[in-house]
Amino acid sequence: MAHILALGFLVSQVVGHDLQRRTSPLDQYPRNTLPNLGGPVLYYNGTGPVPGIDIISPLPVPLANLTSYEAMNAIVQEMVAIGSGKLSTDTCSICTSSLEVLHIASLSLSQGVLTGIMIEVCQTLDLTNLVAPSTCSSYFSGIGGLGPYFSQLLRKMSAATGDMQAFCFYEFSLCKAPPITAVDENDWFHPKPVNKTAAPPPSGKTANVLHFSDWHMDPRFDIGSEANCTTGLCCRSDSKNAALHTNVTDPSLPVSRFGDFLCDSPPDLALSAFADMRRTVDLSTVSFAIFTGDIVSHDQTDQESRALSTYEETIAYQTFKAQLGDVPVYSTLGNHDSWPSGFNTPNSFRNDSAPNTFSWNYDLLSSLWQQAGWIDGNEAQYAASHYGAYAHTTKDGLRVISINSDFWYTPNIFNYYNYTNPDKSGILRFLTTELLAAEARNQRAWIIGHVPSGGSSAIGNPSALFHSIVARFSPATIAGVFFGHTHQDGKQLYYDFASSSATANSSRVVRNYTSLDYNSPLAVAYIGPSIVPLTNYNAGWSMYEVDAETFSVVNGQVHFANISNSLAWSPEPVWEFEYDIRQTYDSNCTWPATAPLNATFWDKVTKNMLNDSALIEQYLFLATKSSVKTAACMGVCLQKSICGIRSSSRAVYELCNA
Repeated sequence: MAHILALGFLVSQVVGHDLQRRTSPLDQYPRNTLPNLGGPVLYYNGTGPVPGIDIISPLPVPLANLTSYEAMNAIVQEMVAIGSGKLSTDTCSICTSSLEVLHIASLSLSQGVLTGIMIEVCQTLDLTNLVAPSTCSSYFSGIGGLGPYFSQLLRKMSAATGDMQAFCFYEFSLCKAPPITAVDENDWFHPKPVNKTAAPPPSGKTANVLHFSDWHMDPRFDIGSEANCTTGLCCRSDSKNAALHTNVTDPSLPVSRFGDFLCDSPPDLALSAFADMRRTVDLSTVSFAIFTGDIVSHDQTDQESRALSTYEETIAYQTFKAQLGDVPVYSTLGNHDSWPSGFNTPNSFRNDSAPNTFSWNYDLLSSLWQQAGWIDGNEAQYAASHYGAYAHTTKDGLRVISINSDFWYTPNIFNYYNYTNPDKSGILRFLTTELLAAEARNQRAWIIGHVPSGGSSAIGNPSALFHSIVARFSPATIAGVFFGHTHQDGKQLYYDFASSSATANSSRVVRNYTSLDYNSPLAVAYIGPSIVPLTNYNAGWSMYEVDAETFSVVNGQVHFANISNSLAWSPEPVWEFEYDIRQTYDSNCTWPATAPLNATFWDKVTKNMLNDSALIEQYLFLATKSSVKTAACMGVCLQKSICGIRSSSRAVYELCNA
């Protein structure tokens, strides 16, 4: 009770005080009413000498500006701390954090300082295995000279668009795959017309087309040098086998003038491919040839140069013209057809008026194609300003659309800024525009590129969008898709999307790119065998029998040179017939004679492979052009190989290894 009375008293006092205070006006006298006793006057409300509220306080003396050397050392310390696991032991975090530090540094530091940082970090953390066989210094500076290119990329990168995660996944497999960016298909094309859901019927007439790829002629090929080297490119004057302590003066496997399994194409092997074409095929029956890229040799970074690329590209196309005469060769740019290898930037990459860094190469290639008479002036001009891409109508009416696939190639570092944009270069917009125009003209089209859209060499976003484009225009408008790059003789299937793959919102068509209808094959990509034997393959080329009006592939044959016999060849390499597609994959002649070897045909082949391991084993052997060094593949390996054939984008391919 006493506590309650006390509480009530306090409440009454507080309430009473509050009421009393509110009933009397405040005294506005600005100074003390109590004695100061000799002390200063204590003013109210900022009166008297009290400083105003807008007074700026003195700033601390700035720290002395860092020299470039001091800034470099500070950033190197941070990078080493992150890279050595002091921040985190999670490899993805280490990778993305390192890139973020370098990105921030790139906003204010010069390309030269950033290059120095890369070299120091590489050396301190002993990352030479990532730049082998070059040294850190020669890789980023000097002859290799990649530091300035990485510096430009770092300035453009942003965590906001997932660039660091994408780089760390595709380049080093240290992070999870970034999600595929959904695009609204209505922004790219209208729905497929009802009358464009089927390919035109076969005409029964055929023409011949040659397909060769990955030339890689090595002008530094050294006869008698080490063909069994352990680093770099073999069959060079500097080739060594570290385990056997051999070099050019005492090679364990002296290479003949016609090449070996770990070497690029020696000049005579490269030339002999065309000699075999002329012996095997009457060139007067050949409508045209396609070359799906890669000319320059596989030099290590500190042996490459713009001068070498210019030289090799020039003599290659001059050779193609001389060897094939009046047969037009429609070509595409490979990842090794630029310097540095694989690097290409969108025209929008720079914020100033300077030309695209790689314009020199596009100018060169387009001029060589025009000089050979394969494309006209307008097409060459377009190719020069659009990364080597062009579209050309053949004398028989086929629209050949050549695209630069480096814009989905994983080692093209410039794919890792603004990563969520699937078409920074505009290459896929160009392709879509061409296909829409061809569709409106009832014209059939071939797409030629270098790096396949499926498999491990493509990044997710643009390869998924490419699949959407192929699905939209197949099988009525797209008559064929052709790639190279793998050095293997292969196929890649494109299936339609499952009906459940699109969003429910009818005003937008956004796909789940991995939701496919495997009962609805739409298109097939023919991946051309390489002339180069690297790595552990034979040399090869293809000839297609093509419907003369629909331009669908009706049959094909592959010819090869067995590198196992290279030491015995004289006076030139021996080329042999390898196989006929129909005889090999339709030995019982169940497929109509005039019907194209389209996606439905190859889907049937893959389904047969699922029930017959011998068939997929044969496919893998022929993929190497019947090389004795074909790697063994059994069980899960065979299943993954079939899955790879049925994967047309990186996102779908990832499911094969899930």
